[in-house]
Amino acid sequence: MTGYINPLSAQRIGAKISGPEKESGGGVPFANYLKDALGSSDQLQKEADRAALNLLSGDLESLHELMITTEQAQLSLQLSVQVVNKVIQAYQEIYRMQV
Repeated sequence: MTGYINPLSAQRIGAKISGPEKESGGGVPFANYLKDALGSSDQLQKEADRAALNLLSGDLESLHELMITTEQAQLSLQLSVQVVNKVIQAYQEIYRMQV
């Protein structure tokens, strides 16, 4: 039963998440990176909503496509929440540092 699941390649993953623009100093602005990541997560959520509506209207033939799309959206949202939690923890650690 090979051939049903295509392996992910770095090229396919990199196509969904575009890297932020670089600053003149050579560094990547963290705010732009977060903005791009949240935008990508939002786009996946919208695709999952469209797939659910397409299934209900009969345009989507396979339930598998809906499940894959919704799972991608769910994982993206979970990742976004975990990143936000880590950023908050890092801020709290810095705040507690004694100068």
